[in-house]
Amino acid sequence: MRDKARVTTIVSVRMIKYCFAILALLVSTQVLAYEKTVPRYALVIGNSNYGFSALPNTINDATDIAAALEDLDYRVTLAFDLKPEEMARVVRDFYQQISSDEAIAIFYYAGHAIQSDSTNYLIPVGADISDLDSLELNAFSMDQLLYSIKISRAEQNIIILDACRDNPFHPPETGNKNNAGIVQLSDGLAPLEAPSNTLVAYATEPGNVASDGKGRNGTYTKALLKYISKSIPAAELFRKVRNDVIKVTNKNQIPWEHSSLTQEFYFGPPINQAISDIVSF
Repeated sequence: MRDKARVTTIVSVRMIKYCFAILALLVSTQVLAYEKTVPRYALVIGNSNYGFSALPNTINDATDIAAALEDLDYRVTLAFDLKPEEMARVVRDFYQQISSDEAIAIFYYAGHAIQSDSTNYLIPVGADISDLDSLELNAFSMDQLLYSIKISRAEQNIIILDACRDNPFHPPETGNKNNAGIVQLSDGLAPLEAPSNTLVAYATEPGNVASDGKGRNGTYTKALLKYISKSIPAAELFRKVRNDVIKVTNKNQIPWEHSSLTQEFYFGPPINQAISDIVSF
């Protein structure tokens, strides 16, 4: 009688484990299916052909990031050397096209940027900027980007700024004696608080400058390209990027992020994500 009870107990435990395994498998399958079908959008901008301080790597950076995201099934909008009116229009049109409440939207920018009174500005190509008033008028304020994100329907937003270079108006060869106010602005970008469900990634910490690198890509984007196609959570991905950049620059450049994401984010669907250990019973 005791042996029969023991057999019944073993069968019951196995049945419970089996049921949990099936449930875990179904949940995992649903999660993976959801990840595969989520609409993914990306706007990738590379500004290079500045008249005052050209950037040799940004076109390559934008091209390579766009290709990597296309491989991950993003609907990519790729733009180069945008003028002031073009930049505002491209950003606005990109976020307006997002029609799903479950969508993921990525904004990647490589180019010059500057801060004034804690407001960050992305510098379009051909922008006539000689003083603070013309900066506000002709540069693209990050406030404009955040507004577009706020009114869009995307559920998760990623902002990547490989734009924390030095003040492009510092060099004397700009030849403009009226840009004293711009010249005196500090290097680097100001901290940007992420709106709900948004991650903001800087190539370096606020107030510091980033390296252009010596090869095809800038230092930060080169590290980002190394990991962006791997099925790992964004927090882990950016940590790996940070460690790579710190090592390459001898701690002179430390990438930085601010996140208000409420869910785990993967640049690519986690198709290789391991199922819970309970399945192994």
